[in-house]
Amino acid sequence: MTSQDEKALRKQLKDDYLRAEQAASAALMPIDRDQLESLLDHVDAALEAAGGCDNTPRYTEEWAEQHGVDVDRLHEGVREFGGGCDCEVVANVDPEVVFDPVRQPPETPHG
Repeated sequence: MTSQDEKALRKQLKDDYLRAEQAASAALMPIDRDQLESLLDHVDAALEAAGGCDNTPRYTEEWAEQHGVDVDRLHEGVREFGGGCDCEVVANVDPEVVFDPVRQPPETPHG
């Protein structure tokens, strides 16, 4: 049988791993949360006006160029989260997943 201390340690190690993995993925995103939300709004509106996705990242690239963001780096960042074409960027690149920690580490009591 597993002791509570062993379970807590395993949970802490798993959480640490998940946070490190998320931080590594988020580091590939060359824009901040506000910029990502702006990108998503732009792409979503452009897709709606166009009547759908043409399976390219055309509107993502358009936004990047308008905002002085390196297109190749942005592609790398959104692909890390499942955003290949414009509709995948809108559907899969969630600011909460990109920028919010998986789980907060427990607060340590101050003694």
